[in-house]
Amino acid sequence: MKTNQRYKIYKQETYKGFSLQRNHDLIEHYLDKIDNVFGNALAEHPRTCAIRVDLRLPDEHNGYSTNIISKFIDSIKAQISADLNKKVRSGGRNRNCSVRYVWVKERDTSMNSHYHLVLLLNSDVYNCLGSITAKSGNMSSRIKKAWSSALGIDYDSFAGLVHFPKKCVYKINVNSSSFENDLDDLFHRVSYFAKTNTKEVGNRSNNFGSSRR
Repeated sequence: MKTNQRYKIYKQETYKGFSLQRNHDLIEHYLDKIDNVFGNALAEHPRTCAIRVDLRLPDEHNGYSTNIISKFIDSIKAQISADLNKKVRSGGRNRNCSVRYVWVKERDTSMNSHYHLVLLLNSDVYNCLGSITAKSGNMSSRIKKAWSSALGIDYDSFAGLVHFPKKCVYKINVNSSSFENDLDDLFHRVSYFAKTNTKEVGNRSNNFGSSRR
C-alpha cells in the first residue's frame, strides 16, 4: 500500500459514538465523508433506505474509465427520475428521491479491482430491493441495469458482476426508537470502506468517492 501523509489514521475505538470495524486501520478523512453523506441523507429524508452492493468488473475488461461510478450513479438517477414521473402520471403522489452514495474501489488477490458501494434513498419511495432475479420494475434490477450501462455491456451477459451481500438493506428512521442502534449498525458496516489495506492511498487512481450534498 502506498501512503500519503495527508491521510490520518483514526486511532479511537469509536467515531462520534459510532462503533467501528477495528480489525483494520481506518482513514479519518474517509470516516468524515461517510458521516457527512449519512447526515445529509437523513436531513432531507428522515426515513432513509441504505443499500449495500458490490460491483465487479468482467475478467476480460480492458481498463474502464475512471468515471465508471459516475456513469453508474447517473443511470440510477435517470431511472429513478423516470420511475417517479411514471408514478405521478399514474395518479401517485409527487415525491422526490435524492440519490446519495459512498463507494470504495479495492483490489486484493484478484486480477481486477472491485467496488463496494452504499446507496441512500428516500425510504418513503424505495425501501427494498425486490426480487434480485427480476429484470425490471424494482431497485435490484435498476442497480443491475445501471452497472451494465456503465460497463457498456448487455444486461443479460454480466451475471454475477452485481452482488447483494447478506443483510444489504438498512432502514433508518430518525423518529424510530431504534434509530441510534440502526444508524450505528449501518455506520459500523460502512466503516469498512475507510480501511487502508486493499487500496493504494495517494496513487493516481481514485479509490474513494461520495456524493457532495
